[in-house]
Amino acid sequence: MWIPADDWDLYERYVFGELERLCPDAQVERNVYLTGIRSGVRRQIDAMVTINAGPFKLRVAFDCKCYKRKVNVTAVERMLSTLDDIRVNKGVLVTTRGYSKAALARAQNDSRDIELRIVSPDRLSVSQWIGGMVAHYGSLAALLKTPRGWVFDDTGYDEGMEVLFWIYPVGHTLESALAGAAIMYGIIIPKDPTCSRIEEIAGRDEQAAKQKFPTARFDRLPFPSKSHLSGRSALLRKGLVHAGYRGPEYSLYLDHPEGVLLLVLLCPDGRDEEFLPVLLDLGSGAILLKTTTIESK
Repeated sequence: MWIPADDWDLYERYVFGELERLCPDAQVERNVYLTGIRSGVRRQIDAMVTINAGPFKLRVAFDCKCYKRKVNVTAVERMLSTLDDIRVNKGVLVTTRGYSKAALARAQNDSRDIELRIVSPDRLSVSQWIGGMVAHYGSLAALLKTPRGWVFDDTGYDEGMEVLFWIYPVGHTLESALAGAAIMYGIIIPKDPTCSRIEEIAGRDEQAAKQKFPTARFDRLPFPSKSHLSGRSALLRKGLVHAGYRGPEYSLYLDHPEGVLLLVLLCPDGRDEEFLPVLLDLGSGAILLKTTTIESK
């Protein structure tokens, strides 16, 4: 079990990632507030999926229950009341531990459309894990802590980029994250006498990108005043590669006497404020060191 039975936040993040993966053409939102038509009170929805069907919109509200026990009839009645108040087309109550017979009967015999689903995130794939990780390249190693709600994936090198690891939200696979979700990856770049300064390494990367995408634009960004990175030898850059790209690309270079750890965020358009802090937090806790005990891949 990798999600504790009472960790509501992580379970909601997992379900949200699953919905993004399963509904790539829909609008998926987390922690949505809607004002009740009858009550006038703001109602909180764990996740909302909006599907465009011609001139119509279908909205499905998801309620996540990370319980140690089965969902009972009271939880179903509470969700039915919420659906009636906010006038959403359909509701789905997802749980880790299942539901009682009375809860299922209440859901099935109501005129409003509600489903009960068991979504039990018991295990990650063989290439994923949460917590922390060590990535190595030659005699250099990077120590990183998993951002909350994200997983590391050590699938391996990506052709042409030598990616050491990927990081993406729980609930996604590497393929679904690459298809449109937020995703980060890491590379360790050894220094050589011809290109040893962090500014030179970043500049070289920019020139290589512009040769492939001539309209690409890159801007160096200051670190937030309260960021732990502001006192380190580091560089933050925003890149706009081309019009068909998924969104902005943020690159964080962390310096070491013998190499550079490069962390890159591929950010969905318009969600910079949500995901850029995740990249900065990841970099703040990252450590790059030299080791003679780890062999290169």
